Amino acid sequence: MLQLPELRQEQAPNSPEEAARLLELAQLLATTAPLADVRDLAPDVRQLFPEPAYQVGCGGSHIWLHRADEGQRLACIIDRHQ
Repeated sequence: MLQLPELRQEQAPNSPEEAARLLELAQLLATTAPLADVRDLAPDVRQLFPEPAYQVGCGGSHIWLHRADEGQRLACIIDRHQ
């Protein structure tokens, strides 16, 4: 079954630059065709939110995004049908 990526933003952006990155990520997801696994988008997310300022990782069927200096997630990308 193909997965449709959905962005779940969990914190407000802390700068105009971060807001622009989140908007770009939302636009990327809106134009992405269904995928076999949403985790295939992790390289693109890492490019938009590079280290050392951000940490991007994958769970069982999602991608998580943290600011490097915070424990709470900034956002996650899940399959819309979860």
